[in-house]
Amino acid sequence: MTKIIGHRGAMGYRPENTMSSFLKAIKMGAHGIEFDVHLTRDNVPVVIHDERVDRTTDMIGEVKDYTLGQIKKLDAGSWFSRDFFSERIPSLKEVLSLEVPDNFIFNIELKAGSYYYPGIEQITLDQIYDCHLENNVIISSFDHGALLEVKRLSPTIKTGALFCARLYEPWAYLKSLKCDYYHPDYRTIDKEIIKNANSHNLPINTYTVNNESIMT
Repeated sequence: MTKIIGHRGAMGYRPENTMSSFLKAIKMGAHGIEFDVHLTRDNVPVVIHDERVDRTTDMIGEVKDYTLGQIKKLDAGSWFSRDFFSERIPSLKEVLSLEVPDNFIFNIELKAGSYYYPGIEQITLDQIYDCHLENNVIISSFDHGALLEVKRLSPTIKTGALFCARLYEPWAYLKSLKCDYYHPDYRTIDKEIIKNANSHNLPINTYTVNNESIMT
């Protein structure tokens, strides 16, 4: 069965990675949502794509240099439309507290960039368990070391390794990471890769498909 996961929510209709975007995706019937997590200066996981707040808020600077209280004052909606001036950067706990169907998927991407957030794996896991959503979560990342750490801390949590380039025999590499899912750019896979992945019982979640014809 093909499942639709709302990338940063319903980012074509609402400002990305905001509560209104996630609520819109849920209302539109998405099977899950994908979003990105960084840590604030006081080690609170918040949901924003970039390391910096410049692109999607009215301020500048790196997420890691803001406390939660400071980051909550930023306007995270007006860049998209003045209709959303009241939108704020949500905390991970706020997003995980959304009312969703029992089988809804939260695809949480631990951001891998120029800065590593020490302890982000345990902090994220703690919030997942606090919300009793361990069976609804996939933790994904381009930082495959972070995925190994997630599995070390919580072997039953589902993980997905992100890739932006073709990978030779991904099933072998992902087995070494103890990963449950292969998360490639859809442009880097073909029917043969999908067939071989299926034969190795490796589920594939591709990104970012915005055209219905590509899914068929």
